Amino acid sequence: MAKNLSGRDYLVYAGTTAPTSAIDAGDANYSLVGKAMDISISRSRNAIDTSTKDDGDGSSFIAGRKNESVSISGLFDHTEDAGYTKLSDAFEASNGTVYFLVTSTNTGDTEWHGNGVITDLSTSFADESASSFTASIQVNGTITEVVGTST
Repeated sequence: MAKNLSGRDYLVYAGTTAPTSAIDAGDANYSLVGKAMDISISRSRNAIDTSTKDDGDGSSFIAGRKNESVSISGLFDHTEDAGYTKLSDAFEASNGTVYFLVTSTNTGDTEWHGNGVITDLSTSFADESASSFTASIQVNGTITEVVGTST
C-alpha cells in the first residue's frame, strides 16, 4: 500500500464537461486548480429516527442518505489559474455542475472523483493578506474512491 501521509502531495482538478477517464489528471477536460492550500472531503449520512414508544428512553435509527462535499481553498490568481476558471464557469452555468478529481502526485495513492454543484465560490482581498478563494462542491450521488496500489 502507498504510504503517503503528506497533504502537500494532493492536488485537485476541475472540469465543466465529463472527462473521458475520471481518474486521469491528464484528461483534456480537467484543469489543475492551482495555488490550492487546502482540499477537504466531507462525508456524512442522515439518520432516520425509527424510535417508538416501545423503545423507552432509547432512540433507534436507520441509515439515511449520504451527503458528500468537497471544499477547496487557496491563493487567488485568476490570470494564471485555468482550474479556478473552470470552477467559476461551472458556477455561472445554468446547471452549475463541475467534475472533480482529487489525486496525489505519488503513484499508488488513493484518488477521489465525481461531480457536483458549486454551492459557494468566494474570493477575499484583505489588507495585508494574500488574495484568496474558497469553493464548495455539493456532490451529486457519491464520490468514487479509488484505492491505489503500490508500484
